[in-house]
Amino acid sequence: MNSSIFKALGNETRLKIVQTLMIKEHNVTDLTIRAGKDQTTVSRHLATLVNSEIISQKRVGRNIFYKIIDSEMKEWLNSTINVKNKHYEKKELRNKIEDFLKKQRVKNE
Repeated sequence: MNSSIFKALGNETRLKIVQTLMIKEHNVTDLTIRAGKDQTTVSRHLATLVNSEIISQKRVGRNIFYKIIDSEMKEWLNSTINVKNKHYEKKELRNKIEDFLKKQRVKNE
């Protein structure tokens, strides 16, 4: 695992997208509805998740479907993110990720 994965998961919208994809694969339209964001915003978040190698994409006709990249990543995400967790638990994970990223920035300076 590298810091780009933690950075990608450090955004609430991307975290919501990943949680949705933990259940099953979806296209951009589905994810736009579930995230409550416009398609452009969701597409940018999806690109970040693809570049971080958390999710993969496949084209079926005119649609692009997204899913967790493999079973190993899904298992790691399951151990890290409980899909049914409560709001305060999400905030706690987000704080841990932000702390990790701050330490990385200081370390790289």
